[in-house]
Amino acid sequence: MTTVAAISFHDNHSISMDVEGIQEIVLGRPMQVTEDQWFCELVIHTENGKLSLQLLADDAGRFKVDSKADGEADDFASA
Repeated sequence: MTTVAAISFHDNHSISMDVEGIQEIVLGRPMQVTEDQWFCELVIHTENGKLSLQLLADDAGRFKVDSKADGEADDFASA
């Protein structure tokens, strides 16, 4: 079995992740779970498999893609 990702949690406040051989990253559309809770899935496709992260937030606007190359964010909550 080949490792897809190494994930580390730091003091229950942050996460760091090392992933190699990335082929595609897909952020799903936010879905409302309850009145004040939103869900979104982030899937990372690698040479060795897929890594899926289920994300929860209090506002759909928190799910956005921020490209460091151009500094502009794509907000999926308004799409």
